[in-house]
Amino acid sequence: MSDDDQAHKARTDEALRRAGASLVLLELGGHTATGFVLTTEGHVVTSLHAVASARTITAVLPDGLRTQVVQVAAVDERRDLALLRLSVPDLVPALPLGPATLPTEGESLQVLHARPGRGPEARALEVRAVQVLGDWLTLLELSRTLPEDASGAPVLDARGQVVGLATAALANGRALGLVIPARYIAPLLVSPGPPRPLSALDAPRQRATRVRHVPQHPVNLLEGCATPSVESVAALLGHAINVGAPAYNRGDVEGCYRLYAHTAEQLIDERNDCPGVQRALRDGLLRCEALRDAEDRAWALRDTFDGLMDVIGRWRHARPSQPPSLARRPPPKTYLN
Repeated sequence: MSDDDQAHKARTDEALRRAGASLVLLELGGHTATGFVLTTEGHVVTSLHAVASARTITAVLPDGLRTQVVQVAAVDERRDLALLRLSVPDLVPALPLGPATLPTEGESLQVLHARPGRGPEARALEVRAVQVLGDWLTLLELSRTLPEDASGAPVLDARGQVVGLATAALANGRALGLVIPARYIAPLLVSPGPPRPLSALDAPRQRATRVRHVPQHPVNLLEGCATPSVESVAALLGHAINVGAPAYNRGDVEGCYRLYAHTAEQLIDERNDCPGVQRALRDGLLRCEALRDAEDRAWALRDTFDGLMDVIGRWRHARPSQPPSLARRPPPKTYLN
């Protein structure tokens, strides 16, 4: 090992040791998650989906001390973040967040997650893709999946700075390792609001139980479609999701559904050159007719859109003659509700 390699390893080991001192194992009655302390007041950030079903939360600190978590300081449902507060402050050092600058594709990162009865585990991973889901969220897709108990773990770059929070997620039925960037965590600390009881996690818990029904289409669904037509379909669907999802998250469920339905009807009317797309959209609208609740109808069409976006992504990757810039662009995925 060269002197430079040894120096790099020493810096990495020191960064992991420092981060490990702020790590918290969250026991949630049957499963565990990871969190890390951000302030001397005892604020702990973790993944919302990991704690959303919790009736009791016990924080196990690095020295083995156990303390109850009874307060929720802030919740960001759109970005799957929860800010909890320990019952006793200043028990472990705070781990400062790094700069808002995002790592780039191919960059090496370290995910440090807590484990019951053992020391923390560090996983070296790379950034597979930077995914822009809209102006409300840009996230990182990692090169490998993560165990569920790694959700909430700090993610460090090569300089030892915390660049975000790790989460184990599903996209179109496929397990993924993701990073929610630090830029979305910092605002939770600016004005967390008055402390709330754990029951504040009940609404996210109810939404997290929704079962998705995203169709898995064969690539030949797009047979006969010209490339400009497929890209036009993808652009219109992507725009509808980028507008409809924030509206849904603001509580305008009916508006979200109407936008999705209008988009589906528009594509059915305009895309006679893509009969497979028309057929998939008609199936989605037909499914909505059997649903009374606007929220269920909105999700039925979102599932329909995500199924089409998924097959378009696979269609792109199966075409060797496509321009390099298009071949490198990962297909949009459904990461968060």
